[in-house]
This record gives sequence, structure tokens and C-alpha cells, in this order.
Amino acid sequence: MGKKIQKKKPSTAFKLIDKDEDFFSEKAELALREIFSRYDLDKDQCLSEKELDNFAIGCNGKPFDKVSIEEIKENFDVNDKGWLSIRGFLEMYYMQTLSEPTETWKDINKHGYDMKCNLIKKDEEQQNKE
Repeated sequence: MGKKIQKKKPSTAFKLIDKDEDFFSEKAELALREIFSRYDLDKDQCLSEKELDNFAIGCNGKPFDKVSIEEIKENFDVNDKGWLSIRGFLEMYYMQTLSEPTETWKDINKHGYDMKCNLIKKDEEQQNKE
């Protein structure tokens, strides 16, 4: 007879952005803050260029190029030394998530989180530091 209408399966991943708040969901923000803290080795709530490079390597396997570093400094919250603050880090991820949510998911998953932003496992390098 007619074609069966297939219902779209609901996504197992919850939304990273809370549309009501116009920012990250609580769990997504907590995950990103925890990821930030892994790279903020001196615990000053900012990522120096070296810490930022370590973050980039942790996500993409290579440090940011100079142009990317300058764009980060120009577009997101930094301290008086030009180091990316936690606020700037969240701003950076918010902008990425609005345009390329799959990239944010890749980064979150790479750091040991599942598709519901639950920490499943820390990466080996982090485990070795503890």
C-alpha cells in the first residue's frame, strides 16, 4: 500500500546549548570547565600560550598556529598578559558550538566524556599526573 512513515529516532546526545539561557547547558559547562582545568597547570584561571598549545595538542594533535592565537586574543576574554581566561575559553567554545557543534562534541569526547557530558575516563596523560 503506502510507504511507512519512519519516525526519526531521538538523539542520544543532549543539547550542548540551553536555548532558554542562551548559553551552555549546565552539564556541558561543567565538562568544559573541567577540561579547561586540566590544562590550567598553574591554576590561575587562564591558559598561557604554552597551556593553550597543550590544549590544542590534546584536541587536534598539534598546537595552534600564530594566526589562530592572535584571533583568540582578539576575539575572546583574556587577562592583561593576553592569556585566555576561563570566560574566554567558554566564549570560544560557545561560538564554535553555534557554528560547528560536531567539533565541540569531538573535543568533549576526546577528553573522556560521553554524549551526555558524563566523564567516562580521563585521558592517559591526565591519569599519569594524578
